[in-house]
Amino acid sequence: MSELYKLPVSSYEELKKIIKAYGNGKVGAAVSLDDLVRSSGMGKTVLSKNNGFLIQLGLITKGNKKAPTEKCQKLAHAYLMNLGDEIESLWRGMIEQDEFFTNMISVVNIKGRISRVEFINHILYSAGCANVATYRAGAATIIELLKIINAVSEQDGYIVLGDINYGIKTTELINSGYQEKSEKISDNTKDSNKEEEVQIDKNYFVQQYTCESGLIAKIIIPESATDDDLLGFRDMLNISLKRKFKLKE
Repeated sequence: MSELYKLPVSSYEELKKIIKAYGNGKVGAAVSLDDLVRSSGMGKTVLSKNNGFLIQLGLITKGNKKAPTEKCQKLAHAYLMNLGDEIESLWRGMIEQDEFFTNMISVVNIKGRISRVEFINHILYSAGCANVATYRAGAATIIELLKIINAVSEQDGYIVLGDINYGIKTTELINSGYQEKSEKISDNTKDSNKEEEVQIDKNYFVQQYTCESGLIAKIIIPESATDDDLLGFRDMLNISLKRKFKLKE
């Protein structure tokens, strides 16, 4: 299984140590793995395996020699000084710009509530990561980060939506994306015979697309599908296509 998203492989507390270790360095200046080991007290393998997640969020730079960004330094300082509001603000800024995180929030928003175990399994599945202890710890860290910004909360073993306004904002963004995509499909249908909608009976309709090879791809959708169903179909299709064809963002 190829990874679609780089999850952390450590608990939230361990991730904090790594961020603070990187944040000790100068912005843009490479930090050696040995220095990170000394600063964090963690092994090289664990540190290296968390780098992908930190790179995705713009906390460290790419390349063989990783360096902290200004964002990383600010977050490290906020942790050092225990500045709760600053920590929340910095994570919120990163999470709101990250499609994987916002998709995970939408799952909670759609379901209303989801057990912690089920949510961890969904995070692993969506990221394309193996169901092993290290990645389960990383999935739990994703939940903790969502709790920090109050996007979700935990009640009696279930994950529920946290800040109502945050949830509404996320839903509006997703629905807006659907509307834009639908408009584009409609426009393309007018200009090309590549796509057409065919009513097959009173319970279903099929979206049909003629490939360059001449073969026809069809997606059959129940007429009774709700907005929440459509969100689920989109996530399922995105995951399937990325896994099958290794599509990049």
